[in-house]
Amino acid sequence: MNKILKKIMQILKITSISLVFLLFLNKVSFACDFLSINIGGNKSQIEKYFGPIETDEENVEEPNDVTIVSAEIDRFCPNSNLGNSFIRAFIVNDKIAGIIIGVLNGTDNEESKKQLLYNYVISNYGKIENSSRPDWTGYKVWKIGGKEIIYGKWYYRKKFLIEELQISNAEYKDYLIIE
Repeated sequence: MNKILKKIMQILKITSISLVFLLFLNKVSFACDFLSINIGGNKSQIEKYFGPIETDEENVEEPNDVTIVSAEIDRFCPNSNLGNSFIRAFIVNDKIAGIIIGVLNGTDNEESKKQLLYNYVISNYGKIENSSRPDWTGYKVWKIGGKEIIYGKWYYRKKFLIEELQISNAEYKDYLIIE
């Protein structure tokens, strides 16, 4: 009987440790769940991360004027392990048109070489064929739950690596293009 009781206690101990670990992982992934952002929803849903978002009152005649706000990634995603990155939100007519998560690279592209955003992307959205090298360039598009996710890496002026993740939808995706 004593042997059975010890076995039950051991199973309960392993189960409780696993449960705590799973709850911790769930909290971390929830904090960085970019798909939970309601594209097309009211800007007030993200103002807790960016502060009050004021649209330009001078351009009232331009109903589709884009307001762009940026913050360090840790404001949106504390302890995200996305390195030196930022999040940029695009607001149109007081609606969330989309977000971009970008890596802030120096001249040596050290941040992208760490592959932190890349690893987040393949863990959360899916694999990208032949992309595991840090110097890979290209892009991948996913459509998940009515959202369009684009991950891309490309060189600007043959030296500076641009790496970003864009999340929007079919209605608003064109507003994420910065001229």
